[in-house]
Amino acid sequence: MDQSKSSDNSVEIQLPSRSLSVEFYVGVFMIAALLAVAYLAVGLGGLELGHSSEYIVYAEFDNVSGLKVGAPVEIAGVPVGEVSAITLKDPAALVTLKLKNGVKLRDDDVAAVRTKGIIGDRYVKISRGASDVYIENGGTLLDTESVVDIEDIIGKIVHSLESDKGAAD
Repeated sequence: MDQSKSSDNSVEIQLPSRSLSVEFYVGVFMIAALLAVAYLAVGLGGLELGHSSEYIVYAEFDNVSGLKVGAPVEIAGVPVGEVSAITLKDPAALVTLKLKNGVKLRDDDVAAVRTKGIIGDRYVKISRGASDVYIENGGTLLDTESVVDIEDIIGKIVHSLESDKGAAD
């Protein structure tokens, strides 16, 4: 066999002309469905993409017993944000409040941890002040009221009754 000779017996295969078929439309629909599911997953997961419409304010409390991340922040009973983090800044608890951008806190506003409903869910209540000075993004709210813990009150009453009883003997 002589390999130097080339054979010109090749057959040219013509491909059929392509048009938009059912498979193409199914593929486009599947991509759109996957994008919609991804968008919903990101939205339900709480992940923010793009420009944030919220600003951060910090508040220091002596006691935040029962307050959890995700608890609402309210002004006059209207939700304006949520608690995004709770950390220890010894000896106080530093609470990070993520508020809607349209709501600005004044430097004399008071943040208080309160109980909502019979179950006792905790939330942060903001009571408005009268100052004209607003807290900047990343600023700290200075006036706070901590949780009034019923167990602490009962313990103090029992302790004072015991000490009074011991003094009377």
